[in-house]
Amino acid sequence: MSPFARLQLMLLLGNVAFIGAWAVAVTRPAGWKWIGTALLAIFVAIRVGGMWLRARKFPDEGRSRRAAIFSTAVAALAVFMWLYTAFRAPA
Repeated sequence: MSPFARLQLMLLLGNVAFIGAWAVAVTRPAGWKWIGTALLAIFVAIRVGGMWLRARKFPDEGRSRRAAIFSTAVAALAVFMWLYTAFRAPA
């Protein structure tokens, strides 16, 4: 498997973790805060960490670095949206 395909698979798994965290925040099962927080941490670690790893490993005229910065900003926005949903939505 190529390194690019492996990275894309990891980013997909990070997105799945975010969708799972969102589903946990909306449905609110027992222990939802811990489960949601863990899934959110997995999302950030995989998504942001993977993009910065790619930027360090394949420096292509700053394109990878700009993509990593953009991905970090989008992940921060996603975390704030999750927090808003988790703590402001009606129980």
